[in-house]
Amino acid sequence: MRKLTAPNAEDIDLLRSGTDAAKEEAKKRIRTSIIHRDGLLFQHISWVAARIALPNSYMTAPHVRQADKGFDGFIVELDESGCEIKRIVLCEDKASKAPRKLISASVWPEIGTILCGERDDEILADLVTLLKSVPDIDPETAVDEVFWEGVREFRVAVATGEDQRKAGNFLHIVAGFESVAGGTPESRTAGVLPFKDVRKGLADLADEVVEKVKEISRV
Repeated sequence: MRKLTAPNAEDIDLLRSGTDAAKEEAKKRIRTSIIHRDGLLFQHISWVAARIALPNSYMTAPHVRQADKGFDGFIVELDESGCEIKRIVLCEDKASKAPRKLISASVWPEIGTILCGERDDEILADLVTLLKSVPDIDPETAVDEVFWEGVREFRVAVATGEDQRKAGNFLHIVAGFESVAGGTPESRTAGVLPFKDVRKGLADLADEVVEKVKEISRV
């Protein structure tokens, strides 16, 4: 519940009665806390959506800390035999009032570092850890065999406002995905969760989740 609550009550008090300097610092912390809360919440929403879409896959759990760095998760899908990797999907989730700018400045360069092999050690370590939970598969052997080059895919999910819709869609937000990531169209997945107002929408959802947690805790 603490992670879903933003801003902090202390900062609200400072914004009302603090010195001018204290108010400015409180404003910055309030803005940052809301962005971090929304990012954490949307990452979990995206994880649920991926689980529903790919119920038989193996997925890393969502981050438990706000503002964690790096890719937000991996999805591993096996072939019909359950012994070989069919595809590995790297997931990036963003909640933003200005998603196009964020995608261009953050996500596309991140994918670029992946394609250049700059983060292979980090990614392969995470994949081996995830594959240890998969029965009938040797994680190190499986990763070595594919070296994830031919089975690598990317999934970008965005929460934003309806004001970002252009010509009836949100395609402009992920413009350049093909040139950055390459591969076949099937290897690139993008999705948008629109709210009338993204910050208010996620704040309302966070409040609903908090109430649900309280309900569960009373059972």
